[in-house]
Amino acid sequence: MKDKDLIRKRHVNGLRLACTVGAGLNFTSIFVSILTNLGWASALAGQLFTIFTLTGMTIFVLVAVFVNTKNYNYFLTLLVFWLLVSPWLRRAIFGIDDGVVDYLNTYGGRMLDYSFVFISYGMILAVLLSRFYLSVILIIYYYLITALSVSNIIFNPKTFLTYDPTLITSNLYAMNGGIFSQNAAITTFSAIALIAIAWSMQRNLKDAIAHERSNNLLGRYFSPEVRDEIEKNKDKHDLDQEKEQQIAVLFTDISNFTKLSEGMKPQEVLALLSEYQTKMVSAVFEHGGTVDKFIGDSVMATFGTPFSRGNDAQNALNCVRQMQVSMRDWEKEREKNKLPIVRHRVGVHFGGCFVGNVGSSDRVEYTVIGDTVNVASRICDACKEIDAEVLFSDKVMSEINENLSSEVVSKFSIRGRKEKIDLHKITV
Repeated sequence: MKDKDLIRKRHVNGLRLACTVGAGLNFTSIFVSILTNLGWASALAGQLFTIFTLTGMTIFVLVAVFVNTKNYNYFLTLLVFWLLVSPWLRRAIFGIDDGVVDYLNTYGGRMLDYSFVFISYGMILAVLLSRFYLSVILIIYYYLITALSVSNIIFNPKTFLTYDPTLITSNLYAMNGGIFSQNAAITTFSAIALIAIAWSMQRNLKDAIAHERSNNLLGRYFSPEVRDEIEKNKDKHDLDQEKEQQIAVLFTDISNFTKLSEGMKPQEVLALLSEYQTKMVSAVFEHGGTVDKFIGDSVMATFGTPFSRGNDAQNALNCVRQMQVSMRDWEKEREKNKLPIVRHRVGVHFGGCFVGNVGSSDRVEYTVIGDTVNVASRICDACKEIDAEVLFSDKVMSEINENLSSEVVSKFSIRGRKEKIDLHKITV
């Protein structure tokens, strides 16, 4: 998965979280309005407030439920539009007058306190979007709107700031100077803090992307258990460092694959290979192995990479056993469905290899290199000549922890190699 896909995935999660919180805030607003029976200036104002809040909640719910990586931009645009427009709609609703009373005449200087409340709504949602620059713009936008609301009240001819408690309690248009300075400071500090949080979230996003990229890369090769071990001990298991290790190398391929695939559609061939490879990979991962690569109908796996588990040859043997069980079950399944039987060959060798990341700056692959790999591949090929399904080298047999019965093929000539080796025909 590319970085932009990982980033988009995180952004989708951020948008979904912001909308979930937004829906909750709108629901709470409706609940409080009903519970406290707010005295609106007019019935129309109360109705419009309910419609406004329900509209916001509906938008949030729809986005939270339906947003995905494909439609993210559309839903983000919708939400940003709502966040930009909603403060002005709210101001319009609060300004509705039935001709008898308005909010300033009803609440006077106390409206100053309410002006600072609404800033939290948009700023919190802005941070949750996980988009640093967009978050900063929205935070500043809401802060300026609040500043405008505050200035409209302060500079109204009817209102005045005071610290006199008698005036504060007795005069409708007296504004509490202490509360005002406190709220103004808290609002400013909150805006700065939220911008800092947005910046921190941006940094955490980059770290999360790097971590997820690493996990995706490791997931191509290693089982979840091995992957966790690598993550826990990064210094100890440095995949970028090439090193020589004693490992078991296993090759499998489908017998008579060319003949088997004749007359099959390309998608059928791919489906067959995918099913086969899934069974093989499952067995490899189950026994602590590493999937090195797929080569046509072949699977190459190693045991002892990126670190030895102390019984690598034995793990390779146990893996082969599981492979054979899976193949026999698959054979019965295909036979029942009147499909061609699929059989395979397995060759395993043990020896020294260079292990690490190889490739260019554009493409890097974790793999093993060495004569052991070539020999293991040739042993798998030799299965056809010897009429065997599973062949182990003598080196593997010397490393396993049990007395395994086998039919020995002495001094077998491996293709491309002068030195003859002993092979063991295994039935598992």
